[in-house]
Amino acid sequence: MLEPAVITPEALGFASVDPGAGKSDARAWRKNVGGRAVTFRRVRLLADLEPIETLQRAVFAGIADRDLWAAGMLVTVAETGGAVISAAVAGQNGGEKIVGFAIGWGGFVSGRPRILSDMLGVLPGFRGDGLGAELKKLQAALAVAGGFVEMVWTVDPLRAANARLNFDKLGAYADRYEIDRYGAEFAADLYGGLPTDRLHITWPLTSPDVHGRLLSHVQPRSGAEVEALSVFDPTRRDDGVNRQPPHVRTPLPADIDQLVTADPAAALRWRLELRETLIAAFAQGYVITGFAPSAAPAGYSSFLLTLP
Repeated sequence: MLEPAVITPEALGFASVDPGAGKSDARAWRKNVGGRAVTFRRVRLLADLEPIETLQRAVFAGIADRDLWAAGMLVTVAETGGAVISAAVAGQNGGEKIVGFAIGWGGFVSGRPRILSDMLGVLPGFRGDGLGAELKKLQAALAVAGGFVEMVWTVDPLRAANARLNFDKLGAYADRYEIDRYGAEFAADLYGGLPTDRLHITWPLTSPDVHGRLLSHVQPRSGAEVEALSVFDPTRRDDGVNRQPPHVRTPLPADIDQLVTADPAAALRWRLELRETLIAAFAQGYVITGFAPSAAPAGYSSFLLTLP
């Protein structure tokens, strides 16, 4: 079994650098992401956290201020063992431009030390190059160094882009579904008034499989392999004779944002159908462990469901 200490920033390709003038309370690393040199910092001081407050509004446009984190509250994150991480690129007029962030609180649940990765965001124009994945990797390395054994967060099950990162690149899993976590009025501009259902994600930071994903030693199932599986039937029951297959799939829309704009009624149908399917699958012991992106002409993506 791999030792947790192998997951360090340096092992994941982050080069330690001087945090810079006026940032004596921060740690910093540099890594090339999508052809850009990105500086990542673990920030603790109020002055360094204020840009994170501003960035939240830019990333999550349309969310009320009450649903975002003020800088004065973020100064307490480090005291829980967690971290606030910023990602910055060179600015056009010198200096730096912060383009991404991750916020994770530390704590214990049932005696297990874990990080609650509460929020992660990347500015439009800097998405699609893997910056979100790099923020998550650095979060993992810092969490392991702090003695935490797992990281948890929630995601909208209809967002396929999140699924690819969480299940394929990171090796996390989901086995719990929550209905309308924040209410339908939450961020209506982003979610189109849909019920804010969420998957609860668990990332076992000491798992050899997770280490293999982060170090690119382990590859997930291919999309073609997942698409070749049968579709999970929520009405079917394992009677001991006709056993459920150990691996099945269930579809989700390839682009929920486009669907919310073009056909809100269809988006709601997807929400309710996927809700019924995943709740039934979890009740039968299935766990989401993978993902297949959309492939023409299907027009939808798929979750991989596995019986442990």
